[in-house]
Amino acid sequence: MPALINPSRPCALPADARALLARWGLSSSTLLTTDRQSPKLRHGQARARAVILYTLPARSLAEAINPDNPADGPRSFVPSLFSLAEAHGLTQKARAYNACPWATPGCGGAGGACLAWAGHAGMGSPEKNPIVAARGRRTLARLDDPEAFGRAVFWSALRHLLRARRDGLPLAVRLRGTDDHPWHRHVVPVSEAEAEAIAARYGVDVTPGEATMAARLAAVPELRPYEYSAAPVNGPLGLIAQRDAGPVDVTSSFKPDRLTGCADAVAALRAGFRLSVPVRVKRGAPLPSALTLTAGGESITVPTVDGDAGGDHRWTDPHGVAVLLRLKNARGCGPEADAFSLAAHGMPQHLPDGSALLTWPD
Repeated sequence: MPALINPSRPCALPADARALLARWGLSSSTLLTTDRQSPKLRHGQARARAVILYTLPARSLAEAINPDNPADGPRSFVPSLFSLAEAHGLTQKARAYNACPWATPGCGGAGGACLAWAGHAGMGSPEKNPIVAARGRRTLARLDDPEAFGRAVFWSALRHLLRARRDGLPLAVRLRGTDDHPWHRHVVPVSEAEAEAIAARYGVDVTPGEATMAARLAAVPELRPYEYSAAPVNGPLGLIAQRDAGPVDVTSSFKPDRLTGCADAVAALRAGFRLSVPVRVKRGAPLPSALTLTAGGESITVPTVDGDAGGDHRWTDPHGVAVLLRLKNARGCGPEADAFSLAAHGMPQHLPDGSALLTWPD
């Protein structure tokens, strides 16, 4: 860390990043949601300060700018986003965009159980809900200028790092808050002048030139980058590629309704990842102690941890476990959402390519 730090120095974003945020009604201070704003993050404040990037998931941006969509539900037409997309020539790109390429009908479909529609984001009409509108503007800004948006996110994370330092804690950073954008391949260029400004303002050494967001975050010792992803294990977008890019702590998201869901989950556990598993358990009820997955003649049993205890800091959980997350009430979900989670009733559950069994200790 550079010896001379001036935290009172103005937070001057690069010009293109500053212009991009202004164009979409965003700001560096609110681009990332903090543990002061999110109950999910607030529960883990003893371990770290935390920030998370919330955008619109799956095909939700296309739905939000579709005038044929009803305008009276949480996942409906948002006239202000449609007007912005039209004004900036992004309508066609937004209609084709899928923020979650591995989404299943149970999570990312029109009636899926995606947590993006739980809590305040699922309340009322989207046009009157500032949360939905802000997430839509962030998504459009990333489509508009990915390079400038990446720099804005990086500078915003550094801004929040100052608060974590004051509290003597690391800063946990999760950018796939409500989507599965490939940040491990998203290049964030930094000029010599920017690197000098970051060193003077934040006391962080940044290598000028091109590097991915994952590498940028992982190079700052006080940051704890972590993600959830529904990607397969292998391939350029896969879990291993994501983990190795930083390194970044990655939790595999189990999709019970995926045609290869059990096989993918077994492969992720075998590769050393932990597995997040949505379960239908009432608040306060005990959780199962183990999960057994069977696929293609192979079976694996792993212990479970309570993913709702202690906040969202998956990077503090051991690998090779099933992180049980109680299903939240996502507004606007349909019958397809039932296949998104496991029922903790102690009976084998038959899934498209295998089975799952949640068990309690004897």
